[in-house]
Amino acid sequence: MATKKLDKEHLEQIQQLQQDYAENANLIGNLSIEKHSLNKRLDEIEETYHEQLIKFETIRGYEQELMEQLTKRYGDGSINIADGTFTES
Repeated sequence: MATKKLDKEHLEQIQQLQQDYAENANLIGNLSIEKHSLNKRLDEIEETYHEQLIKFETIRGYEQELMEQLTKRYGDGSINIADGTFTES
């Protein structure tokens, strides 16, 4: 079997392809790590979002209870929070 030497140009093209593949594989790896980190952060945000929705519903429940208490005590009307007064309707 005979051995032939590649032209310098062809050898350089092959070496460039190998370098391009290596750089591309490295970039894909880095992007995968970054994507994983972003997905983890999105999961954390989603969890916090749901926690805050539950808190919102709890606050709304407290508000409804307070409004019932105020209506029983003062009747229908409006409250001026700035000066703490109640005006009947």
